[in-house]
Amino acid sequence: MAAGSGTAGRILDSRPAASAPPTVTAAPPVALPTTAPPVVRSVFDTGVTTPHDHDDGLWLSWSLADSAGDRRVGSANSSTERTNAESSMKAWITTDFLRIAGDRGRSVRASDRADIDAAIRRSDDEAAERLYRRLGADQVLRDLNSVCGVKVTTAKRGYWSYAQITATDATTILDCVLDKAPSYPGGDEIVTDLRSVEPDDAFGIPQALPSGTTFAVKNGWTAHSATGKWNVDCVAAWDHYTLAVMLRYPIGRKLDYGAGVCRDVTTTLLDRLDG
Repeated sequence: MAAGSGTAGRILDSRPAASAPPTVTAAPPVALPTTAPPVVRSVFDTGVTTPHDHDDGLWLSWSLADSAGDRRVGSANSSTERTNAESSMKAWITTDFLRIAGDRGRSVRASDRADIDAAIRRSDDEAAERLYRRLGADQVLRDLNSVCGVKVTTAKRGYWSYAQITATDATTILDCVLDKAPSYPGGDEIVTDLRSVEPDDAFGIPQALPSGTTFAVKNGWTAHSATGKWNVDCVAAWDHYTLAVMLRYPIGRKLDYGAGVCRDVTTTLLDRLDG
C-alpha cells in the first residue's frame, strides 16, 4: 500500500473514549429522632395534696411563697380562713418596736434588747407583752397594715396572740420582717434572733429542711381549754421560700402531733419544688 494512504502506519487505541465523571447528588440529611425534654412541673404549677388533708378533727391551712419567682401556692383556704397568730406575731412586735424607736430617735435600752431577744429566741410571752404595751398595744396591728400591707384585727382587744391571720398573711409578715428589720437601728439582730431560735421552739418546718440549711423561724402554739383545741402555727423562711402551716386540732393530740403535721407538709412540698 502506498505510503501516506488510509490508516497505514497508525496504531489505533481500542479503549473507549473518556467520558465526563458522573454527577453525584448528595442525599438529603436524615432527621434523627428527637425526644422532647421533660416538662418540669412543680408544686407552683400543680398544687399538692398532703398526707394530713383528711385527718379527723384537723383544720389545716398552708401557704408557700417563692420570692425569686414571684410565685405562691397554698391550700384552698390559705387566703380566706383565719386563725390565731399566737407567738408567730412576736416577729412583728419586736420589729415594730425597733422601727418606732428609730423613727423617734430613741435609743433601745439594754432591757428592751433583752426583751426582744427573749421574745424571739425563747418565745417569752411576758417579754413580748412588755414591748406590745409600750407600743400602744393594738396599735402594733395597725402598724402591720401600714408597713407590711397586712390588715389584721384581734379577736380579743389588747391580745396580740388573738390577732386573726391567714396562712398567706403569715408568710407575708415574716417576709416583711426579714426585708425591713435590717433597715431599722439594731434590726440585724432581729434576723439573727430568728435564725437562733431555741431548738425546742424551732419544730416543724426546719425539721424537714436539708441538714445545714439556714432558716429563720417563729412558730406559735397554744392549747386552748375553752375550745378544747391546739392552735399551732409553723412559719419559716429559707433560701427564697417562705412557708406557713397553720393548724387547729383536738387538745388530746399534744403538740408533737402538730409539729409532725408541719414537718410532713413541708416534706411533701420540698419533693415538688423545681429548685
